[in-house]
Amino acid sequence: MLLSGLLAGSPAAAASVDCTNSSLQQVAETQKPQEPVRNTMPVVFVHGIASGADTWNGSDSEGSFPRTVADLPKTSAWTFDYKPAQPGWVTDPRIGPALSDSINCLAQATGYKVMVVAHSMGGLVAQYAVSLPNDRAGGKTSQNVAEVVTIGTPTHGSKAASILHVGSVFAAPFLPTMEAVFGACAQYGASEDGSVCGIVDVLRGDQGTALRYDSPQIKALPPWPKELPVRAIAGDIEVSVDPLDLKPIPLGAIGDVAVTLPSATAYSNKTGNPYVCKDKQDLLRLVLVTQGSKCDHFTLKTQPTVVAMVVKQINRVQQQQTGLRTPELAYASGNTINLWVDGKTKALATIPSGYRAEQIAWSDSGLSVAWTTAKDDGSGRRAYLVRRGRGAPPVRARVRSWDCSCSTIAFRGEELVSDGASTPEQAALWSYPSSGKARKLAPVKALRPIDECFGPACGRLDLLGPGPNGTVSVAYIDAGGNFTGVGKLYRVDTQGRVERLGDADGSGRIGNETFSPTRDKIAIPWFGHYSACEEFSNLVVLDQRSGLVSKPDLPDLPGNVWLASSWFDSKGQVHAAFRSEPGCGSNDQFDSDGARVPKWGAAHVYKLVGGQWVKTNEAPVLAREVHRGGRAASLLGTFPDSATGGYSEGRLVAQNAANKTVDVAQRVHAFAWRPQTP
Repeated sequence: MLLSGLLAGSPAAAASVDCTNSSLQQVAETQKPQEPVRNTMPVVFVHGIASGADTWNGSDSEGSFPRTVADLPKTSAWTFDYKPAQPGWVTDPRIGPALSDSINCLAQATGYKVMVVAHSMGGLVAQYAVSLPNDRAGGKTSQNVAEVVTIGTPTHGSKAASILHVGSVFAAPFLPTMEAVFGACAQYGASEDGSVCGIVDVLRGDQGTALRYDSPQIKALPPWPKELPVRAIAGDIEVSVDPLDLKPIPLGAIGDVAVTLPSATAYSNKTGNPYVCKDKQDLLRLVLVTQGSKCDHFTLKTQPTVVAMVVKQINRVQQQQTGLRTPELAYASGNTINLWVDGKTKALATIPSGYRAEQIAWSDSGLSVAWTTAKDDGSGRRAYLVRRGRGAPPVRARVRSWDCSCSTIAFRGEELVSDGASTPEQAALWSYPSSGKARKLAPVKALRPIDECFGPACGRLDLLGPGPNGTVSVAYIDAGGNFTGVGKLYRVDTQGRVERLGDADGSGRIGNETFSPTRDKIAIPWFGHYSACEEFSNLVVLDQRSGLVSKPDLPDLPGNVWLASSWFDSKGQVHAAFRSEPGCGSNDQFDSDGARVPKWGAAHVYKLVGGQWVKTNEAPVLAREVHRGGRAASLLGTFPDSATGGYSEGRLVAQNAANKTVDVAQRVHAFAWRPQTP
C-alpha cells in the first residue's frame, strides 16, 4: 500500500516560525506526546508585578497552571516573562511591545488566534499590547487575539498602592480595614513571597507608584478594543477580628488586598459577568499564614476553581476557533482511502484488490487515522494506521498494517487498539504500535474471571469506541449461551484499569456504534431474540461520563421492528431509522440457503426524547456523523436486506465551509470526521 498524498496540516496559514526567546517560552507537555506548534491554539500566560513566569506554579497539590493547559489537546501553553524589565512600566519595549510581538508571532506560527491569561499588572500589559500594530498594514495585535482573561488586574489601579505611596486618601469603610492589614503586617506579618504582607511590600516598591489608583500611567493606557472578548476574575475578602475568641467583629471587604473588587471587575466584554472569588478571614490568620486566603492577590491565580474555570474557557475558545474551519473528512470509496476538505479531495492510500474498508477512526489529536479492511465474506481482516508526519515541512507519513481478528478499532488517546484478543481466562485488547512493530496484548485489569463459560460469545470483550480523556469503552460478555446480551459496560484507561459504567441487556450486540459530536455518548445497537419468528433490534444509549444507560422501548410499529441506522445531531440527541417486517407466515419466501426473506416496510425516523422514541418527518439516512464544530456528513442510499442494519455503500454528502451540503463521493463504504477539538 502506498500513500498518494499527505495528511495535510490545517490551517494553511500556519508557517514554520520559531517564536521562543528569552521572554517567551513554550511549556512542555506531560500527559501526551509533545505536539507540533502548528495547528495548536496558543495560550500565553502573562505574570504580574514583582514576579516571573514561575508565579503560575501553585502548591504541590495544585501543580502548574500552564502545564495543565499544555496537556490539553490541540493547545500549546506559553509563558511570557518580563521580570528582567521590572520595575519598568507596560510601555517599556521589553514588556508591552515584546508581548505584542510574541502574540503576532504565535498567531503566524500556529494559524490560530492567541488566548491570553494575565495576572495583576499582566492584564495592563495585555491591554497595551493588543493596541499595538501587527504585521499587517493598518492592523492591530488585537486581531490576533481570541480572548483575554484578567485575574486580579487593577483596571483603575490599586487603592492599596495609593495609600502606601500617598497616604489616607479614601473614605471608610475601605480605609480602616486596609490600615488594619498594614498595621498587622508591620507588627506580626512575614513579608514572604505568596503572603499577604508580601503583597504589601511589593506595592510599596517603585512599580507600585504607577499602579496607584487612577494614576497618570493607567489613565494613559489605550482602551480595550470593543470587538475583543475580555473575561475578568477577581477576589474579595471580608476581614474580621476576634480579640477575645468570642465572636468575630467584621471590619469590611478589601478585594484581594492589592486590588479592590470594583477595580478588578471594571472591564469585561462579551464574556458574561465577572467571576468573584469570595472568602472570609480573620485578620491575624490573613497576615500570618502564607496563602492566608484562597482569594488573595497571589493565591487567586492558581486557585483550583479559577484554574478549572479558565481551562473550561480555553476549551470553549479552542472549539470555537476550530469550528470556524472545515475539518478533514476521511472516507473509503472504491479502492482508496481519501481526505476531503471543503470540496478538495486528496487520495491518501489504496485498498488491496478484493477488499473493502469497514471502519475509519481518528486519534484524539487528529494526528493519526486508522481503518480496517476485509473481504466481502468478512475474512482476511487487517488494521491500518497512518500517523501524520511531524515537523515542518511535513514528513511523508507511512502506512502500517497488521492482521486483525477484530470487529472494532479505536484510539485510546493516541494508541490504536482493537478487540479480538480476549479469552475467558484473560480480558485484553490488542495494541498496535505506531512504529509498525508487532501488535501486543493490552490486558484489561480487574474484570471478574469466568468460572463456567459456554457459548460463542462468552468471555468476549467488545470494543465500543473512544471515551473521554484518552479512554475507551467496552462491553464484556461474562454469561454463557447463544444469546448473552450486550454485556456489562466499562471504561478502560491507558493503564488497562476499568471503571464500571452500567449494564445493557438484549440478546446480542450488532455493531455500528455511533457517537455524539463531543464523544461523550454512544448509541449501541443490539438485537433481541425470542424465537426464529420473533426478533427485533433497538438502541442502548450510554453516557460515557456519568455512566447512565438509557434503554428506550421500541417504536409502535406492526410486526418485528428493526433498527436500520442511528446518529446524533449537533445537540447530542439521538435519532434512529426503524422499519418493520411481519415475521413468519404462510407466504414466506426463502433464499437459496434456506433463510427466510424479510418483507420490509418503509423506514421512519424517530428522535429519542425523555427516554421515548418520537416520530419525526426527517428523511432516513444510511449513516450520519456530526463534527464537534457542527458540520454533518451523511451517507445516502438504500437500506440492505440485512436485518442487522448497516450499509454496504452509498452517496456521501457533507457540509462545506459555507454550511452548504455538497456531494463528496459515490460508492462510499466508510467515513469519519477528523477531530480538531478534545
